[in-house]
Amino acid sequence: MSWNPPWPPIQVAADEWVLVRDSPRRASAVVRRFIGAHGTYFRVVTWAERSEDRRLVGRFRSLEEADRSVKFTVPKAGSEYAGYPAHTDARHPWTLAEQELMWREKNG
Repeated sequence: MSWNPPWPPIQVAADEWVLVRDSPRRASAVVRRFIGAHGTYFRVVTWAERSEDRRLVGRFRSLEEADRSVKFTVPKAGSEYAGYPAHTDARHPWTLAEQELMWREKNG
C-alpha cells in the first residue's frame, strides 16, 4: 500500500521540508536532508517556533520514510476535533474509520 497523506511534504528550501498533518495551516514537523561521508539521511524534528523546543523524531534514508514517521492525531470518537475553534461544527476528516473506508473504496 502506498503512502498518500492529504498534504505531501512542502519543500521550503533546497534541503528542508515542512510536514503537515492535522491542519493545513499548522506545521507538524520539519525535515532536513543531510549529505555526508556515510550517505544521505533525512532528520525529522517536531515543529516548534524556537529551534531549542523541537524534539528529534528520527533519521531516515528517504523523504518518504521521514514523512511516514510523523503521525496524525486521532480524535476521540464522536467528539469535536480539538484543533478547530469551539464555535464551528467541523469534524476532523481523517479519523481511522474514514481512512479505512477510503482505502477500501480505492482498493476494492
